[in-house]
Amino acid sequence: MSKIFIDKRYFTDHKVKWVSFEDNPRLKETKGDIYSRCVPCITNLYEQLKQGKEEVRLGPAFSCWKVVVVLESMDECVDLLADLEKRLVDPIKVKGRFGSVDENKRTKVVVFNAAGESQRDKLYEMLVACAGRINPSAEVSYHRGCAELYHELFGDWKVWKAEEAIRKPEAVPAILDRIRKVLFWEKDRGEQENS
Repeated sequence: MSKIFIDKRYFTDHKVKWVSFEDNPRLKETKGDIYSRCVPCITNLYEQLKQGKEEVRLGPAFSCWKVVVVLESMDECVDLLADLEKRLVDPIKVKGRFGSVDENKRTKVVVFNAAGESQRDKLYEMLVACAGRINPSAEVSYHRGCAELYHELFGDWKVWKAEEAIRKPEAVPAILDRIRKVLFWEKDRGEQENS
């Protein structure tokens, strides 16, 4: 049976917006993914948009999946992970985060990262059952990774291809700005001050 480890910050400060979890006590993969997978993927999008490309190679975003459970509270998120932990018999990778970008939101989400459709489907099936036990009104869904960033440009993720045409070019400046703030804001501030 697998064990799910929650970032210790959750237990010391409930004001944390996002809390990571993983089946490794040191959260090695979660920490590693940020710089080995997520940053390069978002940088790839940024560079292609900056070059003015009308068609973008999605790269890892095309095969990255998120399974999302919407619950009522942080406590329900922890309860969901505890319930899932009891039912993990197959060697299935479990990692992700829970919380909300907006602390004032009424609901909280648990976001599971899944590498590939097979893992996505297994997690989805298990989470529908677990979420139903925690909160019968919980919502469970899945989408391609970073859909909230890519959706504005490419529309519905269900019809994306590995290379996708930009459907909403007017969104490009706002997406570039959002990526700059997430990845490069220090650098850009320095460039603006030197101009």
